[in-house]
Amino acid sequence: MSSLAEIQQAFGDALRYQGEDSLCQVVSDHFSDSQRLQIYRNNFVIGVSDVLVATYPLAQALVGEECFAQLARHHVLSTPPQSGDITEYGEGFDEVVKHFPAVVEAAPYLANMIQYEWHKDALMRAEPKPVTTEQYPLAALSAIPEHQHAELVFHLLPDIVLLNFDYQVLTLEQAIINNQLDGLNIAQPEFAVLQKINNHTLEPHIVTSKVFQLLQAFQAQQMLADIDPTLLAHLNDVLALNIISGFSISGE
Repeated sequence: MSSLAEIQQAFGDALRYQGEDSLCQVVSDHFSDSQRLQIYRNNFVIGVSDVLVATYPLAQALVGEECFAQLARHHVLSTPPQSGDITEYGEGFDEVVKHFPAVVEAAPYLANMIQYEWHKDALMRAEPKPVTTEQYPLAALSAIPEHQHAELVFHLLPDIVLLNFDYQVLTLEQAIINNQLDGLNIAQPEFAVLQKINNHTLEPHIVTSKVFQLLQAFQAQQMLADIDPTLLAHLNDVLALNIISGFSISGE
């Protein structure tokens, strides 16, 4: 007789078409064990696919319900949930697109949109992050002597994500919301910052390549002396985003 763990493993494999139906010890009545297991499979795929629909509404809107359902089914069967809690399921869904060449040709930006929506979902679910570095408020900058300016280190707010895509998916998102898709050309890179405000609202900021590189330097906690001066020329643009939590002085 198989152990409970072996039966559970066999059942999970069979749900993903990776095992023998007969090993699951499904009780048959007027349905065969294979027919009854197929019902379980359908319910499993539909239930988990609903999570993907909730996480990736823009992706579904771009390709339509039927196409999205096929993408979701492939992902569910190839990368099933690893626990009973599926509220955080869906990471890596963008990799599925590569297995559908026709979808890639019709919507080459889809994988980027999926990545963007995953970042949004993950940031909303994340617990607030505390500021871990001792910092001065920006208002104290005027009190720092000039000879120490090169040693300044600016710190970004903890609840932000830097985004870099091959296609302008944030621009596409706004076009979808505003129903202004005519003449839209998104076949160029896009740089952005996604910020969580008051733990319940997401605010995207589309930025230039130079501003993005400066933000990356700040995120890496580089002091001003180590940052390309051509990037520092965009410091005011960064300050205008209101995503700097404060500054410190290297070596203190």
